[in-house]
Amino acid sequence: MIIVNVLVLDKEQIGAVTNSILKNKFTLNVFGNFFDSYHLSSSHTKEQTEVYVIQFVTKSLLFNEIEASLKKEFPLTDFYICATPIVHMAINLHDKIKQRVIGAALIKEEIED
Repeated sequence: MIIVNVLVLDKEQIGAVTNSILKNKFTLNVFGNFFDSYHLSSSHTKEQTEVYVIQFVTKSLLFNEIEASLKKEFPLTDFYICATPIVHMAINLHDKIKQRVIGAALIKEEIED
């Protein structure tokens, strides 16, 4: 299992990205928040922007599918996606995710059969 972090620069896209993640059964719950982001501009001055973080727990084998799905559905969106492995988690959450999180590829296979 992993914790996926998707950073989105546009507040308006949080709902659409979250809906896509849930619709494709990549997770059971999505959490969101915003943070200040700092970087150096081309003139070497510090600049601040807000970034929106979407976070969720999923199966590690789904990471590539999630990334490809988001890039396909939001080709013009410049977001950052990364994952952190989960070392320990409550067994009841693990079991729920294992049983109910299947990903878009398996949904498509079920429909085609």
